[in-house]
Amino acid sequence: MFMLILGTVSLSIFSQKVLAGVTIGADSKIPSDPRQKYATYVRFRPADGQVVKVNPPRFSWPYLPEIAFTKYFKKADQRFTLQISKTQHFSSPEVQVKNISINFYNFLPELKGSRVWYWRVGYNIGTKKKRWSNIRSFRLASNAVVWDRSHFKQLLDSLKGHPRILFNKTNRNAVLKRCKQNSKSVADYIVKSANKTIKSDWYNTFPKSDKKINGYAYIRIGSGLTCVAFAYLLTGDDKYLSCKERFLRIASWPFGGPSSPEGASEKGAKWPSHLTEYLGLFYDWFYDKLSPSERATVRQSLEWRIKWTLNNFAWLSMNGTKINYKSIGVKCSSHAYENLMVTIPGALAICDESEIARKALEVGLNYLVGITNGMGEDEAWSQGPGYGNGKMKWLMDATWYLETAIPELNLSKNHVYDAYIDFFARITPIGAEHSSFGNRGYNERDWLSARIINAYRVAMLTKNSVAMQNWLDSKRRLADLGRSQIFSHSPWIDFVLSYYGNKPSPEPESTPYKLFPLEGWVTVSSAPPSDYNAQKKAVSMTFACRPRGAESHAFPSANSFDIYAFGQTVTVGGGTTTNKCLFADDTMSHNTILIDGQGQMTTNSDSIPLAGRIIAFRKGADFIYWCGDATDAYGVQSGLLQFQRHVVFVDNAYFVIFDDLLAKRPATFQWLYHITPAVPIIFDSTKFAFRYTIGKVNVIVQDCANVDDLTYHKYRGAKGLINPITGENLKSNADTPLDAYHIWISNKTPRKKMQFLTVIVPFLKGTSPPIITPIDDVSVKVKFQGKQKLISFVKNSQADISVDLGVSKDTNSSISEPKNIRIIK
Repeated sequence: MFMLILGTVSLSIFSQKVLAGVTIGADSKIPSDPRQKYATYVRFRPADGQVVKVNPPRFSWPYLPEIAFTKYFKKADQRFTLQISKTQHFSSPEVQVKNISINFYNFLPELKGSRVWYWRVGYNIGTKKKRWSNIRSFRLASNAVVWDRSHFKQLLDSLKGHPRILFNKTNRNAVLKRCKQNSKSVADYIVKSANKTIKSDWYNTFPKSDKKINGYAYIRIGSGLTCVAFAYLLTGDDKYLSCKERFLRIASWPFGGPSSPEGASEKGAKWPSHLTEYLGLFYDWFYDKLSPSERATVRQSLEWRIKWTLNNFAWLSMNGTKINYKSIGVKCSSHAYENLMVTIPGALAICDESEIARKALEVGLNYLVGITNGMGEDEAWSQGPGYGNGKMKWLMDATWYLETAIPELNLSKNHVYDAYIDFFARITPIGAEHSSFGNRGYNERDWLSARIINAYRVAMLTKNSVAMQNWLDSKRRLADLGRSQIFSHSPWIDFVLSYYGNKPSPEPESTPYKLFPLEGWVTVSSAPPSDYNAQKKAVSMTFACRPRGAESHAFPSANSFDIYAFGQTVTVGGGTTTNKCLFADDTMSHNTILIDGQGQMTTNSDSIPLAGRIIAFRKGADFIYWCGDATDAYGVQSGLLQFQRHVVFVDNAYFVIFDDLLAKRPATFQWLYHITPAVPIIFDSTKFAFRYTIGKVNVIVQDCANVDDLTYHKYRGAKGLINPITGENLKSNADTPLDAYHIWISNKTPRKKMQFLTVIVPFLKGTSPPIITPIDDVSVKVKFQGKQKLISFVKNSQADISVDLGVSKDTNSSISEPKNIRIIK
């Protein structure tokens, strides 16, 4: 019998294999997508060669053909011509729209007579500055949903009379009557909130001016007044009419004070921008109870608020003469997006009486259709579950205001609503306690509450059964956390939804794993993520290598991961994930790699056009494999030439991670792992493995490559905020550090090439632990739950699973019993 000896480990047992294992090769590679470069900018949609799900597709293009801005502001003088043709010659395009001022125009007709179409955009056609974009093609899917949007302007023209938002004169009584029965708990909550509001100090001592009110108070004030207004609609009780005088007082306050939209006041915050929504609802619902002069007061207030947001903040700048690169048309910031969403209902309320409101409504509706979400493409919401679910609430508010006012818009045909709620369900399976991928990710109650609101609204909009399952089981999870019911900041929307359709039957996901190739995520689980009971027995991982990288409320954490197992979060990065927390916004706090103690760069600037991407993916009978390439995230100054992280999820039970690193100069590489809470950790120096227990879950993490040259560090709490290599202290006043352990594993001898091979196995207390046997620096054998697998990251005929994507066999170390391990506790 042939026997191959590597170090002290024999491969003789594998020579008896009869069936060949699986080799993961070039067929698993994912081609690059041009939309991933400068991913934070508005780019050409649909992409060249894309198969689209809706007819006509959702269109957008960069404000400048070269996409990236070289200066902060540009003149707002671009005019676009959109052409769509059956041929590449464009001699007689089927669709041509000239002199467009927005780069996301979508009031378009159904495309007929061909499956393959071509499109291009003209910049400033008819002037000396004229330029045409490259010609791009797209194919209509055989089952593409027809969504004719050519009549949208006519629908806006026909919008007359009040009320129009959530109900109209024809169906008002029916809506209120039916929903009082179907949504009794929401009605009771609104009335209870209204009663509390009218007894509050701020309500009874309502100021005559806004000079003494903190800008952050205005969302509470506006929401409270709107609850009182809706309570009047529900009950007819005149005591709630007291909201009228207070709304009128706010509307009478002049431009420039703290109640003005974001950016218009020295004391400004984003929350006063929400007054545009609340004043719009008041104007619409109470129109018949307002005198002509009172209507004029509210309408004038709405107009200057809308004008400011449209021409000085969300879309344009400097009174409409320039465009800000943080605007919705260029590189959408979180605040620009939220300001647009809360301005839409105010514009909807007066669009038939105001030119600026009509313009804002057209801009908002085109954006809602064509881009929908400025923090991701059609797959994901890059900011993670905290700010992501939070911003999606504003999207769903605007959507339902439009859907109830103009149902002929058929916004439910926009497939990305389903995509977003699916994404949020997967990155934090129900029962996941924390998330590392953006601000507010550590606070499960926060993003779980927002997801409950979004899931219900999506389920009712698109009749999505999986969203309904997620809504029901997320509520069960929230009840287990001690909160029996959650109400949104806009409960009047949830109150009326039962009038506009029945709840779909709940149904969990059909596949528990998913690749998000464009936005750079992989989520895997052994059970459907929206099935709460199943997740209590499941093992799951969320992995991110986002082309967008670290921008806005997302972190510099390419190739990082969180792991959930049996109802516990067993590893999570990002510390507290608090906004403005230095530690959270540093690679050092995430489950990824440093080079000489240095982490990844943010992509708030344009120094990194592509921060990383998923480059390979394959699903097998007993494994899921993927690879993230985060090389570019570190910037050229780091000297890093390659950082590819290969992950194999084996038997729905454990993870094998192989990191392949290469640098221009000899360097040390730090492999990071974070454990919350700071439970006892047992380190076995002979195996170079550590073990810990969270709740009922044991976890073993074992290094299997280059172990004779590795160091092991364990830092607790605030000590983990100090970089031991650079000396940088990331302690901030933003919050108190978590009592967590931060594990650092590093090569002791600087080298140009480094490889880490790590096995992570979560398992329940009382069950047998895995047996992990390193073979060499690229191969490991794992025996667990009665199954034995050899996993190798080079082509290996003896392996059950081998990855053959060009990984070098030169590991810079000999294969021998672990030795010379320096342990620092």
